[in-house]
Amino acid sequence: MYFKECGEKNTERVLEIIFNKAKEYEIDTIVLPSTRGMVARKALTMVPDGLKMVIVTHSIGFRETGGDEFDDEVRKSYENTCHKILTTTHLFRGIDGYFYKSKQGVYPPQIFAEALRLFGEGTKVAIEIAMMAADAGLIPVDKWIISTGGTGKGLDTAYILQACNSSDLSNFKFGELLTIPSEFAGS
Repeated sequence: MYFKECGEKNTERVLEIIFNKAKEYEIDTIVLPSTRGMVARKALTMVPDGLKMVIVTHSIGFRETGGDEFDDEVRKSYENTCHKILTTTHLFRGIDGYFYKSKQGVYPPQIFAEALRLFGEGTKVAIEIAMMAADAGLIPVDKWIISTGGTGKGLDTAYILQACNSSDLSNFKFGELLTIPSEFAGS
């Protein structure tokens, strides 16, 4: 599915598509980004039984020192479910991110992130959070999963893929593009 516009207004449609595709292809793991909790809240109301979700948030201190942007009530709503919330350092914004901001240097993680952004911000996010979830041991690296991303707020991009640990990028596999914004769509 190609969306004519990016962002939040596509979130519900992306969730419908990924949950249907997960059933169709017998995929049991979904990875979703959620900065403040809006996507996580919506996904929890829509997720079919039998699917496991991993919600990846911004790291603590992402916007302000010591600050957590994710809604605590949404975090509590995930307790005692089969779903997980991952709050950790972003793959492309670790210690290199400090030097990038403070010294204006460019480092390999930022180069890789910029290359992925050529396919859209949502693609960069979907790849990054899948690898973060794999590094945390929350998703399998030997099974197909669905990973999503977005541009700004919400969801607009989704892929079927096999994630890898960040230490072994050669094992990453793309399966199928499910949704993405496209300026060309409908042209």
